[in-house]
Amino acid sequence: MNLTLLRFLLTLTFLIQNTLGFTDYLLKKCNQSGFCQRNRFYATNIQQTHNNYYHIEHDSIRIDTTNNELLGNIIKTVPRDDIQDIEIILPFKLSFQNDWESIRFIIDEKIRPDINNNFLKNYRYIETSKWAFANGTTLNNLPLNVKIVDTIIEQSFFEAGSQLFNKFVDYVFQASDITNDQGSNKSIKITNDFNNVSIILSLDSFQINVYKSDILLVSINDRALFNFEQHRSIEDNFQNVLPEESTYNMFADDFEYSNTDHIPFGPESVALDFTLHKFNSLYGIPEHADSLRLKDTTDEEPYRLFNVDVFQYNLNSRMPMYGAIPLLLSTNGQNSIGIFWNNPADTWVDIHYPNDETSQSHFMSETGIIDVFIFISDRPNQITNSFTQLTGRPALPLLSSIGYHQCRWNYNDELDVLNVQENMDKQDIPFDFIWLDLEYTDEKKYFTWKPDSFGNPTRMLQKLNKYGRQLAILIDPHLKTNYHISDEVEKNEAATLNDKGNTYIGRCWPGDSIWIDTMGEIGRKLWSAFFKDFITIQMPKYIDNLHIWNDMNEPSIFNGPETTAPKDLIHKDGFEERAIHNIYGLTVHETTYDAMKNIYGTSDKRPFILTRSFYAGSQRTAATWTGDNIANWDYLKASIPMVLSNNIVGMPFIGADIAGFDGNPSAELLTRWYQAGLWYPFFRAHAHIDTIRREPYLLDTDTRNIVRDSIRLRYQLLPTLYSAFHTASVNGNAIMKPMFFKYPEIKEFYDIDDQFYLGDYGILVKPVTSPETFTTEIRFPQGIFYDLDTLHATIIDSEIKDVMVNAPIDKIPAFIEGGHVLFKREIYRRSSKLMVNDPYTLLIAPDILSGSATGKLYVDDGETFSYESGEYLDTVVTLVNNSMLKNVVDHQPQNSESLGNTLIDKIVIAVDKNNVNINEITVKVCSETKQVNFEHQEGETSVTIRGLGLHLDEDWEILF
Repeated sequence: MNLTLLRFLLTLTFLIQNTLGFTDYLLKKCNQSGFCQRNRFYATNIQQTHNNYYHIEHDSIRIDTTNNELLGNIIKTVPRDDIQDIEIILPFKLSFQNDWESIRFIIDEKIRPDINNNFLKNYRYIETSKWAFANGTTLNNLPLNVKIVDTIIEQSFFEAGSQLFNKFVDYVFQASDITNDQGSNKSIKITNDFNNVSIILSLDSFQINVYKSDILLVSINDRALFNFEQHRSIEDNFQNVLPEESTYNMFADDFEYSNTDHIPFGPESVALDFTLHKFNSLYGIPEHADSLRLKDTTDEEPYRLFNVDVFQYNLNSRMPMYGAIPLLLSTNGQNSIGIFWNNPADTWVDIHYPNDETSQSHFMSETGIIDVFIFISDRPNQITNSFTQLTGRPALPLLSSIGYHQCRWNYNDELDVLNVQENMDKQDIPFDFIWLDLEYTDEKKYFTWKPDSFGNPTRMLQKLNKYGRQLAILIDPHLKTNYHISDEVEKNEAATLNDKGNTYIGRCWPGDSIWIDTMGEIGRKLWSAFFKDFITIQMPKYIDNLHIWNDMNEPSIFNGPETTAPKDLIHKDGFEERAIHNIYGLTVHETTYDAMKNIYGTSDKRPFILTRSFYAGSQRTAATWTGDNIANWDYLKASIPMVLSNNIVGMPFIGADIAGFDGNPSAELLTRWYQAGLWYPFFRAHAHIDTIRREPYLLDTDTRNIVRDSIRLRYQLLPTLYSAFHTASVNGNAIMKPMFFKYPEIKEFYDIDDQFYLGDYGILVKPVTSPETFTTEIRFPQGIFYDLDTLHATIIDSEIKDVMVNAPIDKIPAFIEGGHVLFKREIYRRSSKLMVNDPYTLLIAPDILSGSATGKLYVDDGETFSYESGEYLDTVVTLVNNSMLKNVVDHQPQNSESLGNTLIDKIVIAVDKNNVNINEITVKVCSETKQVNFEHQEGETSVTIRGLGLHLDEDWEILF
């Protein structure tokens, strides 16, 4: 084949790939997935027959006062014509959670006969909370008050597990027709003394209705889609199938790429439906390349939560991606709801909007138990707060990690890395991290360096460290066979096993590979030991600017079904991959985090870990990104709702590869992507090995200047951004915040996912995401908004207003909402670490009605855990009635030197240029008072004050 033809074919292949995206045939559709097809089939039929096969056994109900739980048995009845009906016992527990308004209920299977498998446990996986919940999380259940609900009487009782209780239930049920507002149905009402949330539990049909202040918010199983596939053998399967059920793929998998799955337990899926009353929008359940507001899936594919490797994933799709957080959110302006489906197995979720005031969902998981939390609050951000109180707060990251990251697959050698650093510095472009992808290793063996390219990693780290730079390197959980690391894993029985109990061997970057089993304690200890030997022996100095990237940890397996692991693989403690799949990646990155934290030891430095695969709780120890996107406008546009979706479910440290991982972006696309990406919490440029080099210093002059300005704006705003990250670490707050999160009472914001706020700092951004676009329409709420660049004011006098704003190629459509204070550092430095001694600039944006503004600044050393022992500054700057600006220190560290410079060099106050009359400005610090000079020319949009000599770590006032 001649070279010209070869190039043509390669180009054609590339174009086809970029046109078609991911090869869909590798992944199952719902009708090809046994348990998804079966549960949808059942859902359709049961709503037509209205049969009821589940009820709660009356005399099983009891109250455990030790744990403050309502306990009982759900009975599933399988009718038989020829033999006695089959009854399956499903133990059920329900509780109110302390410290937040939430309800938890768990449904398990009582009896699971032994399947004669020496490797597998014969009970369902019940340990998800070990990984998903924050370490040390204590679930303090509230004491319960229980009442029989009757049209004539409402009798109270509270005596845990007592015979009196059971007799009383029997007596009332026999003596009266027990009803509730849903009609004839024996029911009990469950309340507590700590909040106004209550439950009506219907016993004869197993239905849960959740109320707040007597307003019905959530109904569970009101459509009777609850389905619990009990354990059975293939021989007696016909006796265990309900009339409305399908038997499709109960004991086999006919999908082409997974037809060797042994399915040792047979059918064991769980499914349940939820109806939200007076709610018309649902959000969450990332990760999907789709809109922020979830779409109706009626007659379409459900959303799927199943961590897989999806290179060039499709857009506007419910297909699974790299991560899964099964938290569903909704708000209606008065109340907000969160539904956490705590199950890491393969899961599909149907969404339905039957009318403008109702939202419905249907969760279906392949295996496991039903473990559900219902969070109830006034505002949606409070749901995220409650959820991260349970699963863990997002880690407070290194200050440097929220700077700019420069990455590609791959930098060739040490000289290449240092040339990037030198050229970025020559062009005055700041950066904090440079990354090494797969090719730095020796023959793709992790925990090694390629000797002829990176022969002296310590020297390279030292040269980066000189300018405050950090290095991140790739270490994945697949390990090349016949290599001393993988040999050690096998020797210690710490590898993931196949269904026969032997080490599983699959294909990944090194070729034949094994996978470390970090689900087990031995695997975690070995993984940590590998890091310790790798770093302390090969790089004994300057290790604290080395950080880790856990990629391919879904796990990605090239010859595996659906690009990932066979579901019948076996993990430590005898559980199948089928049961734990979506938390495997979390166990890898969490073990990596703990290993690096221990290695840093006395330096007390915070690790930075990037993970591709994630689950609820991953926010405690890792950042993530949206994976292998494509350099085109559609992927830029899609990145915004994808990042927003993760932010609202407690995983805020996320970004998208700038300007597309695969493909070569035009100068315009690259420019617009940097302008959008500077607002991502994780700000990284990344490119495929086959793309043209596109480091900012290589761009044409005009493009380079705009990109440099975008990166430098990010660095100017680092004090504000870091404060937003700190708030997230305290209450789980979103850093990129959807419009409806700030204004849930304005329903016109519910489907807006192309503009957003930066945390609580009032920066409203609408990136340009289409070509040859030089104006853009922004939907503003009522108030005054100052252009971030010019401070020109836009006044909105109605509840909402769509305004067309100019957006030339060098312009970022970003505004400061009146009522906020921003903190900036404006001097150019090569990295964030070199900015620590720079003074601050305060940007004040007064509210139009009150002339007030406020902003909170958080400062620590940006590197260590010393903030946990009180070494931080927390201060609030407030403008009052356009007449007084004051700083009040909420918390002062004992060692102020760790904060760097706290001097305020400049204060800029945005003003309405047509209504400014300032005669003098007086500064008062303690008892000393002095007048200062200020700058303001007629027609200007700001007043600038310099030479104040004030510090943010002391109280002061400025009078106008």
